[in-house]
Amino acid sequence: MTPLLQRLLDAGVLSVLDMHFARGLARLHPDEPESVFLGAALASRAVRHGHVCADLHRVLSQPLLDEEGQPLDVVLPGLSVWAMDLSASPLVSAGERPTPLVFDGGARLYLARYWRYQTALAKGLRERVERRPGDVDPGQLGDGLDRLFSERGEHQADPWQRLAAVVAAQRGLTVISGGPGTGKTSTVVRILALLQEQALARGDRPLRMQLFAPTGKAAARLGEAISERLQALPIDDAVRRSIPTQPSTIHRGLGFRPSTPTHFTHDSTNPLPVDLALVDEASMVDLALMAKLVDAVPPGARLVLLGDKNQLASVEAGAILGDVCRTDARPGYSPQFRQELQRVAGQRGLPEDPREAGTPGIGDCIVELAHSYRFSAEGGIGGLARAVNRGDGEATVRALGEPVPPDRVGTHAGAVAWVELSEQDELSEILRPAVLEGFEGLMRGREPEERLEALGRFRLLSPHRQGRYGVLAINRLVEELLSRAGLISTRDVWYDGRPVIVTENDHQLELYNGDVGFTHRDAHGQTRVVFGTAGGGLRWLAPARLPPHETVFAMTVHKSQGSEFERVALCLPAAVSPVLTRELVYTAITRARKQIVVYGTPQVLEEAVRRRIDRASGLREALWGG
Repeated sequence: MTPLLQRLLDAGVLSVLDMHFARGLARLHPDEPESVFLGAALASRAVRHGHVCADLHRVLSQPLLDEEGQPLDVVLPGLSVWAMDLSASPLVSAGERPTPLVFDGGARLYLARYWRYQTALAKGLRERVERRPGDVDPGQLGDGLDRLFSERGEHQADPWQRLAAVVAAQRGLTVISGGPGTGKTSTVVRILALLQEQALARGDRPLRMQLFAPTGKAAARLGEAISERLQALPIDDAVRRSIPTQPSTIHRGLGFRPSTPTHFTHDSTNPLPVDLALVDEASMVDLALMAKLVDAVPPGARLVLLGDKNQLASVEAGAILGDVCRTDARPGYSPQFRQELQRVAGQRGLPEDPREAGTPGIGDCIVELAHSYRFSAEGGIGGLARAVNRGDGEATVRALGEPVPPDRVGTHAGAVAWVELSEQDELSEILRPAVLEGFEGLMRGREPEERLEALGRFRLLSPHRQGRYGVLAINRLVEELLSRAGLISTRDVWYDGRPVIVTENDHQLELYNGDVGFTHRDAHGQTRVVFGTAGGGLRWLAPARLPPHETVFAMTVHKSQGSEFERVALCLPAAVSPVLTRELVYTAITRARKQIVVYGTPQVLEEAVRRRIDRASGLREALWGG
């Protein structure tokens, strides 16, 4: 392999896997220019870092950094020469023939598989944008909207929720984005009821509906929320019975096959038996899985994507919801769509859209819910989250207020708090008050239901897994603090009260990556690990039966997606790192229902809030044009 590639490997820019891929192509065509093999290695690296492709323009405009974050002094080919070499190579195509690499002719270089995923997903979504189900009675729809989206108690009706229902009735694709407390689940339940009312009024069978979430934990939460909200709806019992309340993970719903883990039972040749598919927490779904899901949903079925476009993107490649919703700047609805709204639903309770009119397309299928029923927009968690989403680092620090001494965190009455944490501070002393108070209920509780509830009230979050401020180190630190306080005995790995998180799916046990439980030792000395169930019950498993797992007093912000806690403590590192972004800070903040405490320095927080996730992809352009 060339000296340049070897140097990039030695510096940690490329992995061994990236080099193996480049070497494999070199064996096929050893006479190709170095730039082709360099591009191949960088395309492999890009996917490892969450990108769909290697953006060569970005590679050339930003220095490559070694493992210590220092820029490398290397000479890369110019973009025009690089593009010519790729376009002329037999290893590369524009996607019209099978080759290991696909080049779009500009600056995006794809591993062929990810180009196929992107192309298939864009095509599937565009086709659904164009589809009009045509099975809606406008008069009945208007009556249903008035009944289900009217003002209730102290809550005013949200016209954007009503608009989401109209879009779902009229379009093959509906995308609903909103932060915590904006009523996404309430809106969806009413949409399902409206559509079932339409089907039953026509004398048809109930619509076949299937609900999906990316993780077992998220699926359980969605099922609980739908069951709860369904009981309060003013609908007939026949409609209520026809609405599903048992979501599944996407993998399980598509028919996961251990022997072929990248292929599912359901695809376009064997589609899901559904008239409507709903995907919750869509921001967590990566490109490959979303492409396979959309492929498996019949062309005539409605597809509803639900999530928060401001949250972190998926761990794997892609930032699907951000690309679909255009987090940069989305134009308003097209004049044609506005006319359609008037014709179908009149102006009864529909919102005014102040944005400049856009062109017909995917933008007419997207509704963003902005009004939070949980947080005030002016202060507290809501005000802090808004400052973060604006990218205003100084306003974010101001929203946190004056620093609070560590031993005052437990008595601090505010919804947001700030604790100064620098590299010189002893982390155990800074975190000790919060740890002892936050986990005392779990450790001292005796009834398993009580302890499971206590486990869900408080969580430490970190951007990182490794390092002094990473979750592995913090989990060890918490165990030391609890041991010193006499609350646990770490002589036994399965000490009473140990919280654990599952790290790999086990479809036979129906335990999934992200599921959280705890060790419970009963009066007879028997040790079991307890997990909650979707129906509010408990599952008991012997420790030896668990799939791969780890201790979870602290978890990464990525792992916390789909979870909520009464109180959250976010530990920021002493220096900015590539994973520290606006979306990460926002996601951490909005995991808290009542209080968020940020441990760190203003400088690191401000810099994190200024930086956005920017994953290389051609999906946004494929959906929006330009």
